[in-house]
Amino acid sequence: MIASMNASPSPVPVQPLYPRRSLPGAQAEQAHAGSRIQKLTKAAQEFEGVLLTTLLEEFQKSSLDASDASQGAGSETLRSLGTQAVAQALAARGGLGIARMIVHHFGG
Repeated sequence: MIASMNASPSPVPVQPLYPRRSLPGAQAEQAHAGSRIQKLTKAAQEFEGVLLTTLLEEFQKSSLDASDASQGAGSETLRSLGTQAVAQALAARGGLGIARMIVHHFGG
C-alpha cells in the first residue's frame, strides 16, 4: 500500500488560463490597434490645427492696422485660407505638442 502512495500520479494536462491566440488573429489585432492609433493621431492633429488656426487668426487681428483691413473683399478669405494651411502644417509637424499629448493620453 505504501508503494502505491509513492507512485507518481499520471500527468494531467494543464490548460492555460488564457489560450494563446493564433498568429493571424494576433496580427489582425495589432493591425486594428495600429489603425486605431493612426485615426487618433489624425484626429488629434486636426484638432490641434483648429486650435492653431484660431490662435493665429487672433494674432493677425491684433497685429493688423486699419489700413491693412481695407485691401479688398477676397483678401480676408485668402488670409483665412493661408492661416488654416499654416496651422495644419504646424500641427502635422508637432505644433505645440497638443496632438502628441492627446495620442499619448488616449492611445495608451
